[in-house]
Formats: sequence, structure tokens, C-alpha cells
Amino acid sequence: MPEHPYMLKPASVVNFGLNAAQEVRAQQLHKDIIVFDSLMECSWYDGMVDLCKRGGATAGNLSLGITDMHGMLKGDTFGLNQWWSWDSLVNDLRALLDVVQSHSDDLMICLNGDDIRAAKKNGRIGLMPGVQNTEFLGKDIGRLSKAYHKGLRIVQLTYNRVNFVGSGCMENGAAQYPLSRFGEEVVGELNQLGMLVDTGHSSTATLLAAIDVSEKPIACTHAGVRSMVDQPRSHTDEALIKLADNGGVFGILSTPGALNGKDKCTVHDYLDSIEYAINLIGVDHVGFGTDFVLPASLDQILDGPDWSDAEREMVGVSLDVWPWSDGHKGMENNSGYPNLTRGLVARGYSDGDIAKVMGGNWLRLIDETIR
Repeated sequence: MPEHPYMLKPASVVNFGLNAAQEVRAQQLHKDIIVFDSLMECSWYDGMVDLCKRGGATAGNLSLGITDMHGMLKGDTFGLNQWWSWDSLVNDLRALLDVVQSHSDDLMICLNGDDIRAAKKNGRIGLMPGVQNTEFLGKDIGRLSKAYHKGLRIVQLTYNRVNFVGSGCMENGAAQYPLSRFGEEVVGELNQLGMLVDTGHSSTATLLAAIDVSEKPIACTHAGVRSMVDQPRSHTDEALIKLADNGGVFGILSTPGALNGKDKCTVHDYLDSIEYAINLIGVDHVGFGTDFVLPASLDQILDGPDWSDAEREMVGVSLDVWPWSDGHKGMENNSGYPNLTRGLVARGYSDGDIAKVMGGNWLRLIDETIR
């Protein structure tokens, strides 16, 4: 697989102008709190263990179903043959068991909030299995129950385009419908099974419909704020407000394109979007979802489904910097999480509010929705 520089070295340490006492406070706070990344990676690679440990990660949503994880365990390249097929998802769920077994001192699978607390207590990194599309269902809603019993817990309704459930964020405007009848049934089944409804790549229409249909709060694990940068991978203020009013959590995406509309940014830009969302919908409904994809080359991503030159142009950046996280100073990989805690300290937030943004809000939502 490609070995990008930040697969092997820690993220940059950003200067926030903290004094010595503030640095000590931030370091101790980060050590004490639960740090949950609502989209921590789109694959797996061995160096991720060390980077997550350096970053003080407690747990995160690990996206499955787009890579041949078993092949990657043998050192093969990022496999993109059948994104989100049933077989790909099942194979990755099996491979995840092998990953955890081979790193049993450092990793554990998290299937609920208590598992996340156990990961924190035992000093392990928790991996909560998720998927970024419902295409693995076809039209067979019974696969949700089968996937649940195999360990899947977070289900994103759509990716960039339409599927049988709803519409993606990069679909043509006229095709951005809310939810199909099948989609409404899927949301209901996710509620019944105890799985988290996610709208990370969904259109705003599908996000709003999912809020209306769901009997439980829902998530948007990784997206931008449209008032900060107007691009498809973002949502309106009105959508964020409705999500929060119904108990949901919004995870701020860390791609430079979503934060400042360019190929490069810093953690300061990330904190600007986080702070905007806090001021808009309240500190109880904001988290972060980085959406790292370090093992893949740009060509491999663009060769995959739901990505094309047209979608690349819609993002509004050149993608000359790849992986895109190389262009995010201070959040080049999972070891950058302490920069968020330090930055929130610098902006005057209390320990309690920082704990919510860094993972407490996700833990609350997981407790309310996942069993």
C-alpha cells in the first residue's frame, strides 16, 4: 500500500499561545476524557495503532466495506473492487476480528457505550464498526439484522449519489429526494435493532427526512457547515438546528475543502467551524469526525464508485495535496487529536464543554441509540 509520510510520523504540534499552566491543564484533560472520532478512518493500516495511541484516542467509527482488509493485513494495496457490496462488508467485519486479535493488547471492538468506557478504562483503542452506504442491502432489509449480529453498529444511509434509501450530497439537485418508502423502513429497522442512523454523506433533504422518520436521535458523523464553506459536503444552519433539536450530534469534517475551501488549512480553521456549530446549536450537539483515508492513493479513490471528475470539481478544491490530511496542519492523522483539546482550552472553553465536544456527546448519543 502507499506509505504517505503521515502514516509514519506524528501530526504537527500547533502553537496556540498557551502558557505553561494551560498546557498542563490541556494535557491532563486530554488524558482523562473520552476522545471519540466519529469517522476515524476509511480503512486500516498497522501504523494507525501508534498514531491513535499518540493522539490519546479512546474509540472511533471505523468505516468498513470499501477495502479488502484481509489483503491489507498481508501488505497488499487498498482494494476498491466492490465498495459496499454485501460480501465486501461481511469480509471486512471478519477481517476486523483478525485485526483486533493481532493487536489484542492495544485494540478492542466496541459495540456500545459501555465498551467505549471499557476501552478507556483498559487503555485500549476501541473500534466501532460502521459503513458509509446502504447499498449492501440491495432491497433486502433483512441484511441489517444479519449485519448487526456480525458487529455493525453505525449505518450511513447514502454516500455521494442516490441509492434505494435516499440521496447523496453530490447528486444532481433534482434527484436529491428525501427518503424512499424503503428508506423509511430502513430507518425504522435501524431504530429497532439498536443501530445508529448516520447521514454523513447524505443530502440535506435525506438528513431532514431521517430526522422526521427516526424515533431516536440521529447522527451526521462527518460533514461541513455550509455557512462557513458552501460546498456539497456540508449542511445548512437550518439542518443543523433541526438535528440538534431532535437530540442528534453533528460531527465536523476535517478536510481543508470543507473548512476553508482550499487544499490547505490548519487546526485553527477546524476550530472555527467547531466553534460556529457550538454557537449555533449548542455545545451538547457538536463533535468531530475527521474522515481520514491515509492508505489510499487519489487515483484509487477516484476509480471507486460515487467519485468522478465531476464530483471532484464539486468539492471545489484541486486535491493537489493527497492525502488531503497532509494539507491540514495539526490534523494530518489520528495523532493530532490533542491539538483540538489544546485549541479549545485556548478559546476559553470549560473542561466539561471540551469533554463533550471531544467525545462525550457521541457517547451520549451512542448510549441512547445503540444496544
